[in-house]
Amino acid sequence: MIIEDVVCPFCACLCDDIVVSVNGDGMITEVRNACVLGVRKFMCANRFKKGNAEHRAEKPRLRGEEVEYEDAVREAVEILRCADHPLVYGLSNIGYNAQRIALEIARMKSGIIENSESVCHNLFYQAILRRCGVSGGRLYFATLEQIRDKAHLIIYWGSNPVSGHPRHLSKFSLYPVGLYAMKGVQDRELIVIDAVETPLKKIASIFLRVPCGEDWRVAEIMRKIVSGDFKGLKTLAKGLDFATISTIAERMKSASSGVIFIGLGVLSSAPRNCDDAGCDDALKCVDALLSLVETLNEDGVRFFIFPMKGHFNVVGAVTLLMRETGRPFSVDFHNSDADFTPGAALRSLERGDVDAALIIGADPLSSLPRRFASALLKIQTVVIDAFESITSKFATVFIPSAITGVEAEDIAYRMDGLPLKLKKIVECPLPLKSDAEILRDIRDNLRRLHEINP
Repeated sequence: MIIEDVVCPFCACLCDDIVVSVNGDGMITEVRNACVLGVRKFMCANRFKKGNAEHRAEKPRLRGEEVEYEDAVREAVEILRCADHPLVYGLSNIGYNAQRIALEIARMKSGIIENSESVCHNLFYQAILRRCGVSGGRLYFATLEQIRDKAHLIIYWGSNPVSGHPRHLSKFSLYPVGLYAMKGVQDRELIVIDAVETPLKKIASIFLRVPCGEDWRVAEIMRKIVSGDFKGLKTLAKGLDFATISTIAERMKSASSGVIFIGLGVLSSAPRNCDDAGCDDALKCVDALLSLVETLNEDGVRFFIFPMKGHFNVVGAVTLLMRETGRPFSVDFHNSDADFTPGAALRSLERGDVDAALIIGADPLSSLPRRFASALLKIQTVVIDAFESITSKFATVFIPSAITGVEAEDIAYRMDGLPLKLKKIVECPLPLKSDAEILRDIRDNLRRLHEINP
């Protein structure tokens, strides 16, 4: 059987042109059009059938011992029932329907909900709220199809799609034929700006290496050149490659349309910047880039800014929280008046305000700074994931799930906010439920207990 128009559930590109072949035994035999990372995720569904369950668990575990699914759910419900202020964390690697149920659980328990976006792209949302909400500025954003059709100047700033989004260049930015780029790559120019050399340097017409933390100076110099304001430029450019910066600024001014794809090299605040002063310094970089793009558009050049999202449904998590709460992350239902600040939920965890955690589709013990991970080890955790991880091995309760987009269907939001349906390609060989089904069982049991003992 050949299944066409499959959406790949690996990264936020959500490539929707995948073709999957499934044999009579229900095994995936071929995956076409996907990158190597996407192929690997689809092929994970074959591991149980081949007797190789590496990185996947066959049964739930309670304190390291295998148990039946009902016992695991019962213990998970008891942990959350007894918790006064639980943390619901992760969400970026599960479907939208599962995210909605996780939000319901957080509301029901007056807990705090946090998605992994808060330690990745948090500064982008802060800068938007500050610029567009307070200062009355504008955000110049576009869909991936609009960028593919119109952009002639492609700039990757602090981003390396070769490692994280392998098909981004060929499907959405540099190589594809567009409505106003009929010759594809021949009608486009690639510029790379980064603190380190990446594989993109080999194909870029211009590569600018920027000292760490100096992105805001580079963006401000470019903004001044575009606007024709040369006052104080010499002082601002001290220690930087002013000639290359000027060349890039002139290319921007002469472009008919362009885009700046910004990545974690600009958007993530390092652990040392978790204090208020550090966040203010890091926000300069994002704010300067937004100002640069706004100035280009005011000068008549159609330019967009676009954050390079990672996990396949991180945008779905942000979209859900924005719709329901008005905040992209760090929502505390115990304190509805809490200010929106990145990492607020994790700081609550560090202070000991959180007494249990429900972790879905994330591995915080391997991705969070040490002080937050250490705090997580001190409380009881319920982990739901299709794959084994460091966090699952230390979980009080671990419930393995079916792979969303391969063994279970759901909805995911692409990095530009377009919702796409994830198909169920094969049956899970073991009786593993989807993330949404597991969360629904936990929610329904919690609700029943709350009705009995309000």
